[in-house]
Amino acid sequence: MIDALLLYPRLGSMDSIIVELPLSIIYAAAESNRRGYKIKLIDLRRERPDWQKVIDPIIEQGVRLVGISVMTGMPLESARKISQHIKDKFPDTPVVWGGPHATVLPETIEETFIDILVRGDGSLTLANLIATLKTDQPDLSSIPGISYKDAEGTAVHNDRSNQFERIHYSDIPYHLLDVDSEDYQRVYKGGKQRLFPIFTTVGCPYKCTFCVSPAIYKEINGKKWLPDSVDDVIAHIEFLIARYSVTHLSIIDDTSFVNLKRMGEIFEKIVEKNIHVNLEFRGARINEIDKMDDDFLDLMVAAGGRVIMVGVESASDRILQKMQKGISKEQIIRINQKLARHPELIPHYNFLYGTPGEKYADLIETKEVVLQLLEDNKNAYFGVGSDWKPIPGSVMLEVAERDFNYVGPKTLDEWIEMDHFDGAEKIRHSWYSDRFNNMTKLMQLSAFVIDDKLIKESLGNNSLFFITVRLASKIYKPIAKFRMRYNLHQFMIEFYIYRAVVHLLSIWQRAK
Repeated sequence: MIDALLLYPRLGSMDSIIVELPLSIIYAAAESNRRGYKIKLIDLRRERPDWQKVIDPIIEQGVRLVGISVMTGMPLESARKISQHIKDKFPDTPVVWGGPHATVLPETIEETFIDILVRGDGSLTLANLIATLKTDQPDLSSIPGISYKDAEGTAVHNDRSNQFERIHYSDIPYHLLDVDSEDYQRVYKGGKQRLFPIFTTVGCPYKCTFCVSPAIYKEINGKKWLPDSVDDVIAHIEFLIARYSVTHLSIIDDTSFVNLKRMGEIFEKIVEKNIHVNLEFRGARINEIDKMDDDFLDLMVAAGGRVIMVGVESASDRILQKMQKGISKEQIIRINQKLARHPELIPHYNFLYGTPGEKYADLIETKEVVLQLLEDNKNAYFGVGSDWKPIPGSVMLEVAERDFNYVGPKTLDEWIEMDHFDGAEKIRHSWYSDRFNNMTKLMQLSAFVIDDKLIKESLGNNSLFFITVRLASKIYKPIAKFRMRYNLHQFMIEFYIYRAVVHLLSIWQRAK
């Protein structure tokens, strides 16, 4: 009997472009694996097209539970489809959902195809749940951090732990998944290379109003951000290089640079030990980069720093204040000019459009700064910004409902459809004017081509798809630049062509 079958569902049309290691189910399995329980992990993004034929034989042989990692948006549709299939064919098999969506929306337990929710960190909770299910008379009331239905069908929500779950790198059960698969490799200029996502911290100390993190971490007592030790980070990197021949590491902390002294020590150790690895940072903030001097940035580059993703969100000081970002337009421009002095380091600036109350003038201000960023730093990337979407538990969702008569998602179908990228239509909120809506279309589409990132990042891939992408990028770039410079956002026929392609990709993924 397998104690837990953990599944990672398909996320949407992006699965046809990028597939990274599903750390959520790998980390969730850590404590159970340490205790010697039998755990099976399957990344369903890799199982095409008949995922049922993959999981059914395993369940038929006997599993104590099936766990699914779930995020808000399109992943919910995949998770629901999997869960309904299991409950229809194996009604006595407990279906367990975990992840951010389950954490901030415990009422999800009301769905008929879910038996248990794991809220918050899941490794210890899953191990305790397995231990309980192995007994003759399981008592779920004693397990912190779960929601379930009692004998009468009433939802019960046990209290969550108020401490972060810390997992030492030596206990991360990478071996439970085929991490050597080519599916987890990425094409760089030199061809396919192995990229691993890793965490070096847990939590986030900031309180951005559009983000789910404050809601997830609000029950944590004490510090909201805890780093791994320098020695553990270095040992983790060395282990991944030695065991899996990793050439690129994606540091996917919520934010990595809260403590610059610590990060400097990590970089120094990498240089001292002559560790050869390329580093991409997913969590960096303008206010943190503002504190980095040129020597620090030189050290980052010497240690392998190549990409730093920066959450700018907006360049309007009015909107930044509403977001509680703690940064300014002047800072954004200044740190980009500083990063331009380090051409080996690519800053990838991410944006968010249409937050409640944002006006056309705010958007134009952001657009002007984007053009200046690309002019001041030829290596900068303009991220494909998304329209604001209601993040469960976020302060900004409360603001939208209170001040703008916004009706937030309530049903699972509504939470699925709020995912703008794969939605049948582009998001348009009630506070959008026609020209605001059109300008977001122009900025979102231009972001694909205006900085040449599609060309630069796909040079090692000579498939017909990427050859076509590079050609389209070269053709559309001058048009996009001209449109953006003069705010020519009318008659965006090309946007609808792009949306049609995305929609077809989404349908293709759903059908598989």
